[in-house]
Amino acid sequence: MFCPLDVELFPENCRVTHLSSCDQWIYWIQKNGSSSLRKEEFNGAMSYRNHDIASLPIVDIYIRNARARYISGVHTYLEFFQRDHPELDSNTALWFVKRYKFLNRHFLPQFFWLVNLSRYLAPDAQLRIRNLNDLKHATTYMEGPEINKLSQDFTEKLLSDDPNMELWFFVDQILLDLAGHTLTWSQLLEHYQTTHSDTWDLMISKLPQIIQNVLPKT
Repeated sequence: MFCPLDVELFPENCRVTHLSSCDQWIYWIQKNGSSSLRKEEFNGAMSYRNHDIASLPIVDIYIRNARARYISGVHTYLEFFQRDHPELDSNTALWFVKRYKFLNRHFLPQFFWLVNLSRYLAPDAQLRIRNLNDLKHATTYMEGPEINKLSQDFTEKLLSDDPNMELWFFVDQILLDLAGHTLTWSQLLEHYQTTHSDTWDLMISKLPQIIQNVLPKT
């Protein structure tokens, strides 16, 4: 561990839910149907945690549009912040979000969620990349499309003067473009390195050493 924030963003808390009705093993990513998976487990679905995940030959990864997820994730974070710390100013919290990018897993890029998962995957485990829009076919608890409660003013305030976010949106867009494909973690990294080498180089230059430790040396 290099700093306390690592525990918040990359905890030893990876979780996969098995839905026998569709024979899928779905990895939990916040803002990507995790509430639906919680309901499935409450009603008897099997859960795999951390080192138990190494026994799985395949894991299903549902990916959401990166920009929509980021905006929704920040909004959820601010709601929880105001609930838990009513004495603190939400505008200050938003400033920290914009200044330091990723302070909470609700809006941490989906790629980083996979980095954390990779610590527990078997080397030959397959990742089935899927579009979040298709999760409604896997669980009866999936809610309909989110009602857009976020004002245009909030969106502009969040993303204005923040061109660096486009890099991370694109990193997740690469994942979304792979929906329908199945590949190992190593193959996924190779896809980034060979098909999107410029993005990969920019991304690696911005990654802390704790993340580089789980990536192959090239």
